[in-house]
Amino acid sequence: MENVLIAACFLPILFLMAFIGREGKKYIVYLFWGFLSAIPVLILIYVIPYSVLKTPYFVVNLFPLLEEFFKALPVIIPAIIGIKNNDKDLLVCAMASGIGFSIIENLISLILIPDYTVPIVIIRSFSTSLMHGCTCGIIGYGVVLIRNFDRHALPTLLFGFYTIVVTIHAMFNLLYLEYSPTGILIDLVFPVFLFFFLHACYHVDIPILFKKNPAL
Repeated sequence: MENVLIAACFLPILFLMAFIGREGKKYIVYLFWGFLSAIPVLILIYVIPYSVLKTPYFVVNLFPLLEEFFKALPVIIPAIIGIKNNDKDLLVCAMASGIGFSIIENLISLILIPDYTVPIVIIRSFSTSLMHGCTCGIIGYGVVLIRNFDRHALPTLLFGFYTIVVTIHAMFNLLYLEYSPTGILIDLVFPVFLFFFLHACYHVDIPILFKKNPAL
């Protein structure tokens, strides 16, 4: 079982490797931020009884709000104060933060519920790592799309992307709570779709589509 736990921790990093290439230092910093962003969740676990934390209210309503906020802080703050990073770097850094968070969350879950079967461990590691990485990646790509807008509009636009990812996260958790074959299948397939969508965004300069043609 120990080997399975190790695989559950490091499997998400394989998804990150698809993005980083050789320029990994900056991305590792964001990965470690993802580790640190799990601290508020750890505090909640120690303060609130686990039986209460696993109720639908906390899992569907509270956790997505907190987790997406703390994961995205190193992406949102530079955008608001006017620091510009390379578009591709920004997307990868956001993915790194989300996947870093998922590693710690999976560890916490496996420690609290040690009777997980091997298939459940693998499925959870696969689906949640992609989900957390992609939701944070959506905010990162949102920054790429909107940062040339009027600076006064940035907080509102960022809040819009934050609302989108919180909704995706909440739906993912709701389907997870149902324990139905359909819900599990959707939780497996949808993060994969998001991953390949963001991977396409990484290689295609989509923001150029939103720029005005000077010849017009």
